[in-house]
Amino acid sequence: MELDASLSRALLDLVSVVKRIIRQEFNVEAGAKTPTFAQLSLLHKIKNGVCHVGKLSEALGISQPATSIMVNTMVKEGLLKRAPHPTDRRQIELHLTAKATAELETGYQRAFSKIDKKLSALSAPRKRELSKQILELSQLLSGAEP
Repeated sequence: MELDASLSRALLDLVSVVKRIIRQEFNVEAGAKTPTFAQLSLLHKIKNGVCHVGKLSEALGISQPATSIMVNTMVKEGLLKRAPHPTDRRQIELHLTAKATAELETGYQRAFSKIDKKLSALSAPRKRELSKQILELSQLLSGAEP
């Protein structure tokens, strides 16, 4: 049981480190208008096809009112745009603006670059092994089929 607990703790620590690096790299260019990690997560979810407030709040684990407030702020900042659903006029879809797409891409590329630089001390076989293990953990934790 102790190994499981330490693995869980190690994973949580790893998530914290990666989140910190991502935030730092978004801070580099954004300055005072740095998106919160929740906002970055929301943008990422929309980029990957989740485009309704209800589904976003469920995916992010935050309330629908909090998600709506975040969406309203991001629409005002020019990161999101609303569009009517093509078949259900009661639904509104959310889409990334070109500004949001560019900010996401730039921020993530800087973060990946920084992480890659830190991982450069590892050999190629070790990187492949870790990558395989991380994929396995991701699948196990998400409930996806291997």
